[in-house]
Amino acid sequence: MGPLGLHAYVANSGSGTVSVLDVGALTVSTALGPYSKPTALGVSPDSTLVYVTDSVANAVRTAQKDVLAVTETIAAGKNPNGIAVSPSGIRLYITNQDSGTLSVIDTLTSTILTTIPVGTRPTGVAVNATGLEVYVANTADNTLSVISTVTNTVVATIGGLSAPTGVAVSRDTTHVYVTNSAANTVSAIDSGTRTITATVPVDTAPSGVATSSDNLQVYVANHGSDTVSVIDATTFTVTDTITVGHQPAGIAVTPNNVDIYVANSGSNTVSVIQTLNQMAPPLGPQSSGTKVTLTGTSLSGATAVKFNAVSVPILANTANRILVASPPGIGIAQVTVTTPGGTSNPKPFTYYNSGTASSITPPLGPTAGRNTVTIDGAELASADSVLFGTLLAPPLVISDQQLAAAVPPAASPGAVPVTVTTAGGLATKKLIYTYVDPPALTGLSATTGSQFGGNVIDLTGRNLGTATQVLFNLTNAPFSVGADNTLAAVVPPSPVTGPVDVTVTTAGGTSTFPGAYTYT
Repeated sequence: MGPLGLHAYVANSGSGTVSVLDVGALTVSTALGPYSKPTALGVSPDSTLVYVTDSVANAVRTAQKDVLAVTETIAAGKNPNGIAVSPSGIRLYITNQDSGTLSVIDTLTSTILTTIPVGTRPTGVAVNATGLEVYVANTADNTLSVISTVTNTVVATIGGLSAPTGVAVSRDTTHVYVTNSAANTVSAIDSGTRTITATVPVDTAPSGVATSSDNLQVYVANHGSDTVSVIDATTFTVTDTITVGHQPAGIAVTPNNVDIYVANSGSNTVSVIQTLNQMAPPLGPQSSGTKVTLTGTSLSGATAVKFNAVSVPILANTANRILVASPPGIGIAQVTVTTPGGTSNPKPFTYYNSGTASSITPPLGPTAGRNTVTIDGAELASADSVLFGTLLAPPLVISDQQLAAAVPPAASPGAVPVTVTTAGGLATKKLIYTYVDPPALTGLSATTGSQFGGNVIDLTGRNLGTATQVLFNLTNAPFSVGADNTLAAVVPPSPVTGPVDVTVTTAGGTSTFPGAYTYT
């Protein structure tokens, strides 16, 4: 089961295809393929690319949703089974069951960056919302591998599991949930202490697992009992058990928490579970056009949906669901549904301004990314995404006037637009962020001088134009930038004689020339 937005994606291993479901209309809109034997899939953050593991071909195949065809094939390990896409969309993580490894794929170059040994028969895989940790369920040795994406190494191995298969991470990254298919339980793991804090009994042979975007529920597909267990994530208790199709395996939740989609491998169907009666999303931009889903009972034959007094066209209508698009508005609109049976209770829809993103600090940084920037402006509290070019960086809301974001890595240096999306749409004023390659200090015009300093020398190299500091040993040297390959520095005094390191720090990083200058 693939991530959900306007579409859901289901891997059909029997027919060698991927079905694309229209979430609004609840119909199969098309199929992608063919594949040898698709086992799992992931979708890029912008929903333009679908990644499918092919267990027969030992590969990952990339398909463009609009082209409806496979465009690239990337070799993986033996019997690739699970797949996870990083929040920025620039990394894929593939579990290779028969190799006992995790493949890390760069989506910008479609190449394998590294292969990480994990446990025996790795199956499920998930990456947290920050993109900094990946979790792999090792079915045969009853462990969970924790991988740092900074070092691409296993930094912890958590035991005490029982044939773990599925894994999911809460949106707030505080908990990891693992299905224990042999014990008929779900383990809740504290991601900070890396310990199991709760074990929740569910139905037979739990397989797929997913969390709600508000971190309040966990949904578990029980492959052996044809049910879905609903777990309260605050009390770690099962609050509901829902019958679905035969042998449910994959499970996913819409970002607005309205629907749960369950792929039933034994009956070749998808079950759609509607959550509590609600309207989602309950907010949107003043400019109109937000797709709003209303769920409830006895909604067949709806004759009108109104935002205050403004009637809107009904785009789809079933007994439990109505899809409309919000009209232009300001403030809070009360939304009502009228059917032959009467008019419903109102639900509030809040209109938001688009907000303003006025500055980004710092405005430049290394191509390797992972540094943090702050974005200042106004009405930013509802921000849900920041894009550096086309690369996604989940925002951390500090206040209504400020956001923080971890810069995603870039394939090459250069300036990219930075756009912020809030509940009101795209924030006004497009910002610019410049990626800078790391510096390389290669030469000095003079390599010796008096320990009293004061002489001026030239430092040469590459990518020096954004220099912020020059050090002789640990002493700051006044400097000026001549060009991208030249700096002029005033040699500072030294308390001792002998060779010292010369270091240049730029927006792109740091370069040290060991023992480059000798004080006499």
